[in-house]
Amino acid sequence: MSNILREYNKDGYHVIEYTKDGATASAIAHVLINEVVPEPTPIEPQPTVEEMQAQTLLNTEYLVSRSELGLGGN
Repeated sequence: MSNILREYNKDGYHVIEYTKDGATASAIAHVLINEVVPEPTPIEPQPTVEEMQAQTLLNTEYLVSRSELGLGGN
């Protein structure tokens, strides 16, 4: 029966040394360390200056209309 003598990481591999006598390595296993690459987070497009100006104009017109109707600015 084999027991684990030592474990360590080396050059992107997880190395496991097995022993039968407790002192010397009788077998060595190299397991590739698979690092999970996270999915890239999508970048939301920023509005253009023209889009921001158009939205500001709409907001202003909306508030003026509410004010004219006597509904207040909120």
